[in-house]
Amino acid sequence: MGRALALLLLLLPAWGQTLNCDATELTYDFSAPGPLTSVTVGGQPYYVANLASYLLLLEGTAPMRFLPTGVAGGTGYRVACTVTTPNRGGGRGGTLCGVGTTRCLRVTSVTGSLPVDWTGRLYVLVQVFQVVSGNVTNHVPTPTLLSGVPDNRGLASIGRNTTATLRLYYWVELSPADPFPALPATGTLTLTYQIQGD
Repeated sequence: MGRALALLLLLLPAWGQTLNCDATELTYDFSAPGPLTSVTVGGQPYYVANLASYLLLLEGTAPMRFLPTGVAGGTGYRVACTVTTPNRGGGRGGTLCGVGTTRCLRVTSVTGSLPVDWTGRLYVLVQVFQVVSGNVTNHVPTPTLLSGVPDNRGLASIGRNTTATLRLYYWVELSPADPFPALPATGTLTLTYQIQGD
């Protein structure tokens, strides 16, 4: 009995899966002080949301996309998620994300508010930063409306026995013609993530 229990304890970590994201809250504060701050993501420069970038928006005529002013718990205006999957199970994740024996990393809920309706203005991009073992299929390699990501916001398929770190970038798109109720505008969103497949 004792040997069987010891074997079970050894196997439990292989059966489990973990998801650790360093941040869930995105704040876009267009009244925040500071200079224009540009961050390059995927080879493209983007401004961070603050008062300086907001005034730049109002000087132009075209929409602009802004990285969050702050990511609570995160660094570099992004969210970092480390995922670990077991060497069994998976599947039943969707028609694209989580197919076969893989699991799907999803945004399962979005709460809070932005100056504009986030469903038509919040963009996401996923970067596979590090794969220690296993494999990851990125379903959002370019900025894509979060509401339009297939399979109920399925960001990436995670293979069996995988340990990897993904970086998630979010932008809100504003237009100088947007009828904001108050200027400058501020908003915060809280996102929840899950690995689904079993």
